[in-house]
Amino acid sequence: MSMKKLLPLVFGAAVSVQATAETTVDGSLSNDAVKLDVSLDQGRYFFDFGGMYHSDDGKYGYIGAHIEDIDVAKDYPVQVGLGARLLAVDTKEYSVDNAGTAVALGGFYRYTFPNANRFSVLGSLYYSPKVLSFQNIDSLYQAEIRGEYRTLRNARVFLRYGMTSVDLDRYGDVDMNQGVAIGVSTTF
Repeated sequence: MSMKKLLPLVFGAAVSVQATAETTVDGSLSNDAVKLDVSLDQGRYFFDFGGMYHSDDGKYGYIGAHIEDIDVAKDYPVQVGLGARLLAVDTKEYSVDNAGTAVALGGFYRYTFPNANRFSVLGSLYYSPKVLSFQNIDSLYQAEIRGEYRTLRNARVFLRYGMTSVDLDRYGDVDMNQGVAIGVSTTF
């Protein structure tokens, strides 16, 4: 599935979700890349979509769905979500056979320090094995870790380290957007 086909899907999913949803928008920048993630919270589950563009490595877009235990998050400094993402990837590494789609399974874990509740650490990992990777992709994984500081009630600033690794059929591993970026997360 190409990026041109994925964008209308993402837009349609966003419009179809109830207007009362709490929306979180994360944006991060590095010298070579821009990344945007949007999450539409529906209580015990949420939908997310986003993408990344890197001037040297390529781009990807995704839509996903997750479940979250909100009862635990109220009384405990841990927030956990599990889910799946449909990704469309286009690497710039090779002129042909550089794109494909994948269904990645994974989730995230956020720990907020009880005695310093403005500080938190978030990690996420998504993996797509060969059986869930299509076209020119053999497998894919995304990993990210970030330190966050809540500057306002509805906003955080963060420093993140992330990477998307794509194993292409003919060429082996291509690492996309591997590096450090700064960002802001806001909730509406």
